[in-house]
Amino acid sequence: MSDSVQYKKPRKLNIVVIGILAALVIGVYLAWVYLPVSMRKGEAMRVLDETSSTFTGQASRMLADKNQVKKLLSTMTSDLQTIGVDDPQAEFWIEVDNDDQVRFGVLYSDWVELAFTEPREVIHELELLCTRPGRGSGWTCETRDFTSEPEAEDQPVDPG
Repeated sequence: MSDSVQYKKPRKLNIVVIGILAALVIGVYLAWVYLPVSMRKGEAMRVLDETSSTFTGQASRMLADKNQVKKLLSTMTSDLQTIGVDDPQAEFWIEVDNDDQVRFGVLYSDWVELAFTEPREVIHELELLCTRPGRGSGWTCETRDFTSEPEAEDQPVDPG
């Protein structure tokens, strides 16, 4: 006959539980820091998309009257500031390249502040390029995201 083995009852707080709790706390903290930046970027793209829809839906009127484009730019700027693009050096644009190509964009900075580190600047340049093959054709819009982080000043510069 075999004797039954008696296992020691595990403690409620052990290294595995501590590791899981630490990972959970770090994950929540990183979400708290990065989620607003990501959501603001998504909302900025939504505003650009809505502005492009307004423009392309009334393209002949917009192309004929520059004041309509200025009003639309003013509305777009106001909407972007409402969602939290509050960089005083932000740039907003609607550029009509020709009757068949228009660009809508915003350039702004967000600051990511992690504990125990210097705040990092993240530069968002978002653009929506709308084109059409010719007058009377439908518009096609393409999203461009040129988001970048500035280069560190202490890194060597490649001379070539």
